[in-house]
Amino acid sequence: MASDPTVIEAHGVFEVTLEAATSCKAGDLIGFDGTHWVQADADARIAAEGVAMFAAAAGGAVKLARSGVLEDLDAPYTAGADQYLSATAGAHTATIPAASSTLTILQRVGRAVSTSVVQFDCARVGPTRMRIQAAVDPANAASDAIADLDVTLTGVVATDYVRPLPSSTIEAGVVCVAATAGADKVTLRLHNPTAGAVNGASKTWEFLVERF
Repeated sequence: MASDPTVIEAHGVFEVTLEAATSCKAGDLIGFDGTHWVQADADARIAAEGVAMFAAAAGGAVKLARSGVLEDLDAPYTAGADQYLSATAGAHTATIPAASSTLTILQRVGRAVSTSVVQFDCARVGPTRMRIQAAVDPANAASDAIADLDVTLTGVVATDYVRPLPSSTIEAGVVCVAATAGADKVTLRLHNPTAGAVNGASKTWEFLVERF
């Protein structure tokens, strides 16, 4: 019979009150969505702040551990595997959430030290790192050697630092020489010194976003 994980060592313990519709079980990752304490979720851009030390009903109070040791007797882990905030609310996973059209948090939350034990640490140092994919199509600027191209990145804000990671097969010599974030977008400065015009096929680029 499956059993819930157990926090067997806890550091940085603090208590929060969950949002009215949010419940949790021991071992769930909890974060703050800007208004309420809810289950952390990579796709929803809610970073993990701590691990629930016991189950709590919707809207109830729960103690969180910022770091510590989590034991799961169902032995779901691979020893030595890093654990990341999952795109499934409250969960952690050994697989980094895949890049997609959704702005997704990349947060390492711990490492499995055996098949049943994870050492976790939700303390965040430095910016929140996220990634997202979007189509970049420079063909609409075919008459220019340099062009600014707006690309929609839903969830990005103007204070974000955005690093474009171009497709490895950019056509017609088009390169990106600068990127500036705006609300739900990034503006790319594209340059084509070879053909003399910014004109290439649409490609899927990945963008790394840092939020301080």
